[in-house]
Amino acid sequence: MKQNKASLDRGKKSKQIERKVSLVLMVCTVLLAMLIPLGSSRTSDRGLRSLSVRYVAGELAEQDVFATSSFQYIDETKTQQHILAQEKAVLPYFSFMLRSTTLSTQRVQQFVQAWLGKGQEEAQLLLDAFALSDSKHVVSRIADLPPEERLFLLQALQETSHAVLEEGLYRTEEIETIRQQGYERFLLDNTVSMDTQQTAQQRSVDAVMTGETLFDSLSSWLKGYEMVNESFQSHLIVDALSLLIEANVHYEEVKTLSLREEAAQTVMPVIVTIERGQKILAKDTVVTQEQLALLQRMGEQSFGYTVFELVGRAIFILFASAVSVYVFLQFLHNDKRLYLYLNLMLVSVILSLLALYMIGYLLENRTIVFLDSYLPIVFAPLFTAHITSKKRLGLVTAFLLSSFVTLMPQASSMTFFFSLSVSGICLYFFQYTIKRLEDLFNWFYAIVISSFAAIALNVVVGIQLTSVLPLIGGIVLNVTISLVFAEALVPLCERMFNIPTAYRLSELAFSDSPVLERLSTVAQGTYNHSRYVSDLAYKAAKAIGANAMLARVGGIYHDIGKSDHPEYFIENQGTENKHDDIKPSLSVAIIKSHVKLGLEKGREVGLPQEVLDIIAQHHGNDVIQFFYNEAKEQALKAGMDVKQDDFSYSGDVPASPESAIVMLADCVEAASRTMKKPNHSKYQKLVHSVIMGKIERDQLKDSQLSLTDLDVIEDAFVQTLIGRDHHRIEYPDEAKEERPKTEG
Repeated sequence: MKQNKASLDRGKKSKQIERKVSLVLMVCTVLLAMLIPLGSSRTSDRGLRSLSVRYVAGELAEQDVFATSSFQYIDETKTQQHILAQEKAVLPYFSFMLRSTTLSTQRVQQFVQAWLGKGQEEAQLLLDAFALSDSKHVVSRIADLPPEERLFLLQALQETSHAVLEEGLYRTEEIETIRQQGYERFLLDNTVSMDTQQTAQQRSVDAVMTGETLFDSLSSWLKGYEMVNESFQSHLIVDALSLLIEANVHYEEVKTLSLREEAAQTVMPVIVTIERGQKILAKDTVVTQEQLALLQRMGEQSFGYTVFELVGRAIFILFASAVSVYVFLQFLHNDKRLYLYLNLMLVSVILSLLALYMIGYLLENRTIVFLDSYLPIVFAPLFTAHITSKKRLGLVTAFLLSSFVTLMPQASSMTFFFSLSVSGICLYFFQYTIKRLEDLFNWFYAIVISSFAAIALNVVVGIQLTSVLPLIGGIVLNVTISLVFAEALVPLCERMFNIPTAYRLSELAFSDSPVLERLSTVAQGTYNHSRYVSDLAYKAAKAIGANAMLARVGGIYHDIGKSDHPEYFIENQGTENKHDDIKPSLSVAIIKSHVKLGLEKGREVGLPQEVLDIIAQHHGNDVIQFFYNEAKEQALKAGMDVKQDDFSYSGDVPASPESAIVMLADCVEAASRTMKKPNHSKYQKLVHSVIMGKIERDQLKDSQLSLTDLDVIEDAFVQTLIGRDHHRIEYPDEAKEERPKTEG
């Protein structure tokens, strides 16, 4: 009791310190967000803004504005429309493939020769050599034909295959692809002999042959054979062709794109010329987006901050900070690491603000677009999302940081949306992955889509064509550097604070720790039981959207305390039961001790607190029914009373969905081992009774699980149990084939 009280006191003091640190960090964050935009320029013209930022589309112009010099710019929208129209005019390009044609011809010829030789056996060996699966039993069907009809069919097979390959067999997915792109015709180049034609021929999509339309396309051709031989099997010919030949006309996507690029390069940019003295804005008229783009190209106009603007900025910063912190805390209101996560988030934002000042200091003479691509807005959301294992907290961080960078003097009207969209894209792609190659692909996808988003948003504020490459280069550097820093700091923080990130949980789930190795050695039954519980918990947690990896790790480690006295647990016993020789009270003491021992072992190996909570709560304060009933029978004979509390676990009921799921999975897995001739109905009744029993005994009252969640968990358990204990039926054909072998 004294140790528990001391532990609680330390926990309260730690939380108080974390709250004070959070308050200090919030003050620092607000001050930096206010001061950095004001001090980001070294010159006396601090706080410069262009007229495109001063005016807003849809508002009235305060004064007439004239072009101070002549200049030209490319109308990107109209140019892009012309490019798209020119690219659309280029039809998809198809060509014959010599390899597929030759291979298909050889297969048919060798197949026919095999039948003319040794017959069915050689034909089947040939298919096996080509690794072809005769799912439609073509060989056996041909073997069933009379010799004359078989010879006639083989000749027809050769003639039909030649006709099909000469006309061209297309892949269904490629035809569907160009149809989805809106094309009803395409270009076909080359013949089967690969003699290049002078001009590619146009073909209709509806007239092509594919594997699915082969029978319909050959119906008229096959009728000729049916007229000669009434018993001719057209379907067998089509099935044989489907088995032996492959598509020999290929969609040349690379060449199609190349032709479209050549067509796009012929489009001349739409150039707009503005003469000096031309009126850009007229007083008391509505400002349009096109006028704002012209103002952007005219240059910058100095603009000082008034007292009211400074007050407005301070209010905006306080409001954005308060909303972000409130939402952040609401998402984690039941998490024990709430203030730790908040502190780490604020530290990442502070580091981003300092980096923002340094970049602004170094690149103060750059264009707005160039600065937008270099704003350090990716690191903090990535770091927060990975350290908390919650993407939505990364989005909250992205919103807060985007609000701050909007106040930078170099920011445009699209900076907020640029920051938020790029951060959101990176959060979507950069998630926990098992394969390292996936990280490279995710990095590539994030850069490509972020570049498109950045270009699209900056077009609104008048991006120039020459600024596209610097913008994309900035995105590449920004995302790459942010990812490197996040990947470097997340492991340090997770080790320093023992945080159960996705990476940490994966290490615990898929690597053998000393405590698990000992458990598998001295308590093989408990180890196997834990593995099955882990699988059940993972599937159920994943089904309801809980932390599936935490549930998996909790399931693996929940019974590590049994390694000290494994012989007293039924899953490790043989024919002898140790409890037959001792009193129920002593049996209960041993059974209950595995929870405490598990906590001690978990702390020794450095398990995260969330996993320790699962170990401590996986039995709750439930009664150990078997020994309780046995003790009541003995007490009844002796005329004594038995207290239920003496035969109940002394832990707390599950306080998280993951703890409750492991508790249920533990009971379900153990109970399922006693079931005879299991089936779906029996499993469903068993799982339902276990869940209802826990509800009746108030074991799930703090688990945050709804009745809907419990229904989903029940279905997940049943499906997993059925998959674990499935049976394979014995087919009659197999039994007949095997009987002679056993008799011989």
